[in-house]
Amino acid sequence: MSPYDALADIAERELELVRAGAVDKLSALHAQRNAIVATLPAAPPATAKPALERAAALHASVIAALEERMRTTGVELRRLSQGRTAMRGYTPPVEPRKLVDQAG
Repeated sequence: MSPYDALADIAERELELVRAGAVDKLSALHAQRNAIVATLPAAPPATAKPALERAAALHASVIAALEERMRTTGVELRRLSQGRTAMRGYTPPVEPRKLVDQAG
């Protein structure tokens, strides 16, 4: 397997992790990807084009999936915040704490 095919395989695994909600495991794949990229020549050979195109398409899908997860998380956070605000309306009033006793 060429290093370019390995990059595409890593992008595919990244997409699987994001779709599964295992975003915390992406850093290990990033380390693998960075190690491979460090060994590549500045200009890829023409034979690498299909693998690089596959990797780029998968990477775009990873970005889209991450953006969707961020939107979903934002909606959930706003919903929780609104619920918390509504719940505060049901709390009984609290007497202010007196800092000085009756003696003054």
